[in-house]
Amino acid sequence: MLIDVHCHLNLYLVPEEIISEAQQIGVEKIIAVAMSAVSQKRIMDLSERFKAVYPALGIHPQEVQENKNIYKELDEIIDFITIHSDKLCAIGEIGIDHYFVKDNTLWPLQEKIFKTMLGLAQKFNLPVNLHVKGAEKEVFEILPTYNLPNINIHWYSGPQDLVKIGLDRGYFFSITPAIEYSPPVKKTVELCAPTNLLLESDGPVRYHNQTGTPSMIPYVLKKLSEIKNIPKNDLKDQILENTKKIFNKIF
Repeated sequence: MLIDVHCHLNLYLVPEEIISEAQQIGVEKIIAVAMSAVSQKRIMDLSERFKAVYPALGIHPQEVQENKNIYKELDEIIDFITIHSDKLCAIGEIGIDHYFVKDNTLWPLQEKIFKTMLGLAQKFNLPVNLHVKGAEKEVFEILPTYNLPNINIHWYSGPQDLVKIGLDRGYFFSITPAIEYSPPVKKTVELCAPTNLLLESDGPVRYHNQTGTPSMIPYVLKKLSEIKNIPKNDLKDQILENTKKIFNKIF
């Protein structure tokens, strides 16, 4: 069984086609992660319509510049997450971003929202799906102040020393199709033990003019197998066990 642990399924024009395509090649489960205030409900709707889709709700750090009303909407989002907490497999996509969000006057709000989301994950004993671009150090300093069941760092491309710290803490790292061309992603894979790896598409993000979809997961597994020099089926089995450990509510 293959599982996409991080996909923005609500952003596809015809998500049922994306799901069907993935299932045909063995990607049986997809964790759909929210980003915006609007996407919370769309993610829940998709999870109710499709058996293969499992919801993760949260606010993406770029929302502070995309939605000027996000702070005013935060209480409503918290209520929505709380109401649906028993149906969630994770809180995500959440985090801090100092790479795409250059305006440092927005950073305190980012951190406030991030800590609010971590508080919900702690309250409901849910794992987190994290975005840490350009703010890896800040996120790694905050995480130990919360009691979280498990942590996944999605598409990590930051300092190598923090990967080692994350591994010591038991964090997981989900790998995208960017493994094809990104030296930082390849380095993350090299540093990670097989017991800390997960698979993700982050679709519908673009990879060298190709739209990411969950159907790319087998290719990511193939590249991981080559880099780690581990038979593909053995690595597939290990990653499934990793996924069961962190996102146990989808099983």
